[in-house]
Amino acid sequence: LQLSELQMQDLVNTPLEARFNRLVRVAREALRVRAAAISFIDREREWFKAVTGWYAGELPRSRSLAAQLLEGDGQVVVGDTTTDPRCRDHPLVLDSPNFRFCAIHPLRDRFDKPIGALAGYDIEPHAPTSRIHEVLADLGELAQRELFVSELGSAQQELLNKLDASRRQAMIDELTRLWNRRGGLELLDRAMSDAHRGAGLGICLLDIDRFKEINDGYGHATGDTVLRKVAGLLVDCIRVEDIACRLGGDEFLLVLPDISPEEFGRLVERIRTRTEAIAMRTRSGTIDLTLSLG
Repeated sequence: LQLSELQMQDLVNTPLEARFNRLVRVAREALRVRAAAISFIDREREWFKAVTGWYAGELPRSRSLAAQLLEGDGQVVVGDTTTDPRCRDHPLVLDSPNFRFCAIHPLRDRFDKPIGALAGYDIEPHAPTSRIHEVLADLGELAQRELFVSELGSAQQELLNKLDASRRQAMIDELTRLWNRRGGLELLDRAMSDAHRGAGLGICLLDIDRFKEINDGYGHATGDTVLRKVAGLLVDCIRVEDIACRLGGDEFLLVLPDISPEEFGRLVERIRTRTEAIAMRTRSGTIDLTLSLG
């Protein structure tokens, strides 16, 4: 159990990673559900590594639907949560987001102990067909294979390795799950030291245009959604060795080691065009996003 808990500490309070973001997006489409997530569960909480269609940074274990349903062994598919005695009185079923369907595949550590879940959730019931079970098993296997493969750049991995979970938490931005100013600037110092030894280095500062107008016109909850969406887009656009940081407010920093000016230009242009393709629909209208980059 102690070894299992040590492995959990290596997984939680880590920055967003594109590979897990991609997996939950694929899971959402493949399972045809409103939300999908990859999370880790310990004695006290469920911590979300990647989530789409629903915002959840972490939940107390008592509010975790995955933790409650994974008390047994193997995957769990509940066609209608309101009729299942295991979860019909659960807070996520009775209250917002009022999940009516869930499909959960356990993720295990190297000692075969359950430490988390890949899950799909919907606000409408679904028949628990053999297709759902097969898709869930395939997705769970893909997530399991990624679990203990590090794809972060060496500087980020070295910093994570030297910090325990609580100290890592102090360097990760709670809202966006990017490195915060403190973590980002430490990684920038490391990258600049490497650059002095001859490696190329790209640095990009960016902010969201008219962000104050978005906050004032649509509310701070929508502003937070915009920040999370931009953070996820940045992580999806950069390379695995690159570093994304939220400096504060709507300001972000990208640190791009060992990159040529031409590749740097293409990467920044990819971020700009993909951001401009976003059309966020809200009850008060559609928000078109643009960035200022330098």
